[in-house]
Amino acid sequence: MGAGSRPRQRPSEELLAALRRAKADLHEEHRERRLSDKVRMVLELQRICLPLIARQRPLRPWERPWTVEP
Repeated sequence: MGAGSRPRQRPSEELLAALRRAKADLHEEHRERRLSDKVRMVLELQRICLPLIARQRPLRPWERPWTVEP
């Protein structure tokens, strides 16, 4: 820690409980989605992330984007 900085406070139990509920709700929402929607989400995330990785290093063969459209 630098001079003049204070230790970080732990989040309150209420905040943690709210975050856990929100995470559970999100997981429930994802469980209810159709498989084609889940595949579409994975493809979209690949399109977002892989160019960022490719700027840092060459993509490995298994990291190449899929050439499919759900």
